[in-house]
Amino acid sequence: MEYEHIQNITHADVAVRVRGSTPEELFIKAGRALMSEMLDDISSIRPGTRITGEIRTTDFEMLYFEFLNDLLFYKDSRGLLLLPENISITRDSETYLCRYTLSGETIARKRHSFKVDIKAVTLHGLRLFREDDKYVAETVFDV
Repeated sequence: MEYEHIQNITHADVAVRVRGSTPEELFIKAGRALMSEMLDDISSIRPGTRITGEIRTTDFEMLYFEFLNDLLFYKDSRGLLLLPENISITRDSETYLCRYTLSGETIARKRHSFKVDIKAVTLHGLRLFREDDKYVAETVFDV
């Protein structure tokens, strides 16, 4: 498993901790953790549809938050299950920029078995920090 569950942050929702060697790897693993919490098997998502996008913000935590909420936006608005395929994160003096490519497909109820439906990524308990040589994110998903 590319992530771990965190206990004692929330009782009704799901909290996870993700680690990555780079910010890009952290975002990819967090996106996969989000889908893994919703579906029994994320390998059931076929990479037929590609979506590209970008997010710009002055705060790294908000960049992460908005990225994960974009995955939920596509699920809820277009019925797409998407996994991060490629992430590029850059920073100038004032702004972080995340460019991403997501790939996946339209929800197919016969193949995609849902455990829960995650409604949102919350700011409650959201923490991004460095630990040794890793980037770490602690995130609560509202179910």
